[in-house]
Amino acid sequence: MSVMPKSEIIRAGWRCDSCGELVSDLQAGWVEWLAAEDAKGKPKVSGLRLVHRINASPRWPKPHGCQYNPRDEFRKNRGIVEGLALERFAGPDGLMLLLSMIAERELPAQELIELAKRLQIPGYEVVHELVHDAVSEGVIAPSISSGFYLQCEIWDVLKWAKCRTSAKTSSCERKNRCVSQ
Repeated sequence: MSVMPKSEIIRAGWRCDSCGELVSDLQAGWVEWLAAEDAKGKPKVSGLRLVHRINASPRWPKPHGCQYNPRDEFRKNRGIVEGLALERFAGPDGLMLLLSMIAERELPAQELIELAKRLQIPGYEVVHELVHDAVSEGVIAPSISSGFYLQCEIWDVLKWAKCRTSAKTSSCERKNRCVSQ
């Protein structure tokens, strides 16, 4: 099994879930969600997303930038906007925070797991929107399961995407290096 070489790890930032532009570093990012009550009066938390901080937003000086508008969310369903700085979710302590939130069911588990992968798995943010096409074209066959990729699979998707955008598409490798042969 091969691992992505440290010199080749790609960490250009994260895609803002609001505007789609790059959040280039931890200090420019914010993680937010909505807290409200469901029809039965029970707490309901949803809408987890990674966005730009207000002062780093391409939409600035528009009020709230890429973040939820608290007034609009309250008017919709009496929702309250909650959030934390992106750096709180990074590194080992950030992973522990995410795992704690999953264990305590503070937010929908699938949303937290996806955020954990985006923040903690090198290369995942770059490939997570490309993987479906890569699997369809036979570039990789996930060794674990759909949505959960080994570093060598992420690396293969990165190489495939780079090759796909260049004129050399005929020479793209189409084998899963993670599977022992």
